[in-house]
Amino acid sequence: MALALVVALFSVQCTNDNSDAPDLPTSIDAHFSSGNYQYDGITIPYRDGATLASTQGKLPLVVVLHGQYGSGSDNLSQLRSDAMIRIWHYFASNNIKAVMLAPQCSSRRAWDETKADVDKATTMSEALKALIDHYVANNTKVDPSKIYILGYSDSPQPAGAGGVWRMLSDYTDLFAAGMVVAADPDEEVVAANIAKTPLLVVNGASDVHAVGLELATFIDKVKEAGGEIREVVLNIRSREELCRDAFTAEHLGWVLQF
Repeated sequence: MALALVVALFSVQCTNDNSDAPDLPTSIDAHFSSGNYQYDGITIPYRDGATLASTQGKLPLVVVLHGQYGSGSDNLSQLRSDAMIRIWHYFASNNIKAVMLAPQCSSRRAWDETKADVDKATTMSEALKALIDHYVANNTKVDPSKIYILGYSDSPQPAGAGGVWRMLSDYTDLFAAGMVVAADPDEEVVAANIAKTPLLVVNGASDVHAVGLELATFIDKVKEAGGEIREVVLNIRSREELCRDAFTAEHLGWVLQF
């Protein structure tokens, strides 16, 4: 599914523009069903739901990886961030047909962990890949050529955004496009692999954890490998605020065009 695309790298300095900020609902719990998936000793609770329940035909699958504050085992916390609510609201309020999948990572694990982190045991990225494969195979509504992955980091930990970097690096033919909010790639992420999938990277101008020369160098490597990557830097200080404001209609629309 990897796309051979002309390189387009846009580095944008933006102010905190809330002109399209929606009137968000306070809860989206009722719109999602619950499930659990087990793979090689790892249990992943998840919530899923179609933004237009009565829609016929094949739909895109949008996988959202929560930040650190969504971790746990209650299978609810991943739905209750402003970021997740805003993503759901974008699809629902614009009558965009999609299936959303919101897995939950245990507080003892990490979306971006490596084999070294877990002493060569199964990583969360491997378990997540198995969950996505299982979900697509057993859900006739999903179009396997239109799987998108979004992730954000609402704390100093890479969390969901780090998980997106890991998934795009490890599984180059799985996703149509991705979006990373507030995390730079670690040393295990391969630029040539990232180049296989269109990617939007959103960071805060004051975020010392995610904006710097290392990220700029990595993006240059992705560009040199022929990737389509867009970087947006918002003039926002806190990660919580950034994760809420990053998921605008313009940004989500950019991802979904692929």
